[in-house]
Amino acid sequence: MFLQNPHAADLSMQIEAWIAHSPAAQYGWIVDGCQLESGDWRWLRRHAPPFEPAYAEGPMEALGDAGILLWPGDARRQLWWPQWLARASGRPLLSLAEYRPTPPDSEFWHWLSQLDTEDGACLVLRIADTHALANALPLLQAEQAAALAGRLARWGWIERDGSWAGMALPDAAPGPLPPRLTFSAEQFRQLMLRAQPDMLLPVLAHFDVALPGLAPNCLHQQLQRLAATMDGYGIADTPSQALFVATAFERGDDFHQAPEWQPYWRQTRAGQAWCRLLT
Repeated sequence: MFLQNPHAADLSMQIEAWIAHSPAAQYGWIVDGCQLESGDWRWLRRHAPPFEPAYAEGPMEALGDAGILLWPGDARRQLWWPQWLARASGRPLLSLAEYRPTPPDSEFWHWLSQLDTEDGACLVLRIADTHALANALPLLQAEQAAALAGRLARWGWIERDGSWAGMALPDAAPGPLPPRLTFSAEQFRQLMLRAQPDMLLPVLAHFDVALPGLAPNCLHQQLQRLAATMDGYGIADTPSQALFVATAFERGDDFHQAPEWQPYWRQTRAGQAWCRLLT
């Protein structure tokens, strides 16, 4: 399950209007190969033009078809994507980039996908997953955003409510990439907080927490609020997170404000696991 609504009925028209904003520009479709299933591959090979792996050269080349997949050529004249929208509905795997002025090379995609943190961790940023894309782009610092803007004018994707969204990047001339894409401690904390609702889904499934009957984007908003609350209380272990969310589902999102819970939050902020305090 993804916290992603089915596509809006007029999504194709929204995308066409977005492209029409800069009709002379060059565009490229971007697909997260990691999310594709065998039936998807059969469909794409039958109906879509050949794709190019973004990691064609470099340290991530071994990912091959499980990495970022690029469809070159004139996106406006390609006829496969409206049908693909129906097949990919409800999955965060498709985006569209307006290049400045031509498609970036493999070095750029490697730079954007290899995330270093201030404390020395080296991570893979799955930027073709549109949830990761929407989480990360607003967090880029000025130099990082400028490196992106020197190669892309706009980047659009399907929002969690099924509609088209995107980000326009400021005018910038192509220049050398920074040596590494490195997030400060605060950037990484914000990235993890934005990703927390999606990360909570398997946790809730593991602890058999029943989900409320909400649309996926509404459930995402609820989990986002609860994740921020848990972050403020220092609740980081998965059993306590599952218990907190389950309690919120049962008693309401504001249950934690009741006076009887306040002594617990003082202890969780000090590093105690909430579920252990209740046993």
